[in-house]
Amino acid sequence: MDKEKLSTQSLVFGILSLVLSGGGILSIIFGAIGKAKAKAFAAANDGVVAGKAKVGKVLSTIGLVCGIIATIILVIGIILAITKPEFRQMLLEQNGSF
Repeated sequence: MDKEKLSTQSLVFGILSLVLSGGGILSIIFGAIGKAKAKAFAAANDGVVAGKAKVGKVLSTIGLVCGIIATIILVIGIILAITKPEFRQMLLEQNGSF
C-alpha cells in the first residue's frame, strides 16, 4: 500500500480514537487500527515512523488509553449500580431514572 495513504489513515484513525475517547470501545478499536496503520507505515519506510504517521500513532495511543480508562470507569459504575442499592438510589435521585 502507498506510504502516503498509510500515514493519512494512521492520522485519521488517531483523530477518531481521540475524539471518541469517551465512547470506550470505539476509541479502543480506532486506536488499535491507527497504531496498526502507523506500524505498517514504519514497515514500508525502513522502520521509521515520521510525519502524519507519527502524529497518528501518538493520537491513537492517547485515544486507546483514554478509551480503556473510560471503559473501566463504565464497568465500575455498572457494577456499583447493580451491587450497591445506595449508589442506585443516588443515580435515581440525580437523573430521575435508571
